[in-house]
Amino acid sequence: MHYLVLSLDATIRQALSGLFPRDGWRLEVVDDPVGVVEALTETSAGVLVDEGIEPAYTALIKRLRKTAPALDATVVGGPKSDTVKLGERAEGVDFYIERPLDASALRASLNHRFDLIALKFRAGIVGRAPAIEELLESILLVAPTEVPILIQGESGTGKDVVARAIHQASRRREGPFEAINCGSLAEGVLESELFGHEKGAFTGAVARRAGMFERADHGTMFLDEVGETSPNMQVRLLRVLESGDVLRVGGVTPLKVDVRVIAATNRNLAEAVRAGSFRQDLYYRLKGVSLYLPPLRERREDIPMLVQRFISQADRAHQKSVRGGEADAMRRLMEHAWPGNIRELKNLVETLVVLSPGPRITRALVDAHLAEPASGGGSPLLPVALGRSREDAEREMLYASILALHRDVREILHLVREGGGGPVSAHPFGGLREVHADAQPPASTLSLDHLERTAIKEALNRAGGNRRRAADSLGISERTLYRKIKEYGLA
Repeated sequence: MHYLVLSLDATIRQALSGLFPRDGWRLEVVDDPVGVVEALTETSAGVLVDEGIEPAYTALIKRLRKTAPALDATVVGGPKSDTVKLGERAEGVDFYIERPLDASALRASLNHRFDLIALKFRAGIVGRAPAIEELLESILLVAPTEVPILIQGESGTGKDVVARAIHQASRRREGPFEAINCGSLAEGVLESELFGHEKGAFTGAVARRAGMFERADHGTMFLDEVGETSPNMQVRLLRVLESGDVLRVGGVTPLKVDVRVIAATNRNLAEAVRAGSFRQDLYYRLKGVSLYLPPLRERREDIPMLVQRFISQADRAHQKSVRGGEADAMRRLMEHAWPGNIRELKNLVETLVVLSPGPRITRALVDAHLAEPASGGGSPLLPVALGRSREDAEREMLYASILALHRDVREILHLVREGGGGPVSAHPFGGLREVHADAQPPASTLSLDHLERTAIKEALNRAGGNRRRAADSLGISERTLYRKIKEYGLA
């Protein structure tokens, strides 16, 4: 990582000489603002500015961030009130060091800042919001310990990124990192994935297979969406956490494993405990330390940095020449609610980069792909009205998708009959088939509930029981899919 220093102060140079060379870092000290601008690259991780040599440092930092949006900016200057510091933070200063300077104290302060910057850049965490700074500080504190960690936050906030950052900053960094989404698999499949199985334990178990806990020995196990696990699975997880023993499916001899567990959820587990849907003892086992990831709407100041990061990634991936977005386009992105959080933003930016005809993303292009749902008219596949709950919207979208497919099948059926084909009946998801005496009623007579149940059942079959893939194919959330599976008795 490239770190720049703009200073002539001997104390600062002395402190830095005690910190560098630093593994994976390259230090460059310059003595004028022009030199800093010329030395800056897109990969520069941070800059230290001495206000004694550059009193207009906030303007300089803004200029530098046009090239490196995620640049971490530290300023060394005279004593200032907390109000002034808060104002300068809004102007772009991430960290402020007050004079008079003591080389050893300065070295300790900068060393901690370098650790934080390294964590942020190596883990791919982007942001300057206070909540992100607090999160990074917490990771530095808890990562070297063995305490279990529970990461809480909405879907799409980057819980998996934080889990990997904790692993990379831990003493287990050289060990394996295993991750699984507990809500995306049927219980039997999840059990086999986590704990492994013996040969012949079930149909298709043609050989012994090590589970993820076994493979994560001396490393880290990340259990994403742990709140979606069944009561039986919660008991098995608790046993592993309490004893360190893993029993393969069909096995008789437990295996001892040394695994640090990091769990994540988008549910309020405390409420789930009170409701009786999540075990209290497991909750407290997982919640050694709780970390909170704020939704994107609570850290809007980070959106420009995230957008620029995603533009650069998409630009390279698709061999485009998009360099940024127009000011009006960025304002539109800043105003959006982002219910899908960072995941939604990343997917949108990639779409905008691919479709952008020029080097700058325009407001018109953003509006075309970030339109709020209309209350009437439009595509039958987008019937969501403003003011409706997400579950109602997803249910209506599922109905619309089924009915649209139903219409397509009826049109095909009509064409076949027009062509003189034999007697056939339309099956909503199985294509065209011959009519038998015991066949189910034609699709045109089926209720929406029947169509919905059939759609879900077929989607699960096509996905091999993988609920995440089934939900994606249906265009609904996993939570809605779980509720529907229970409602229709498809578990």
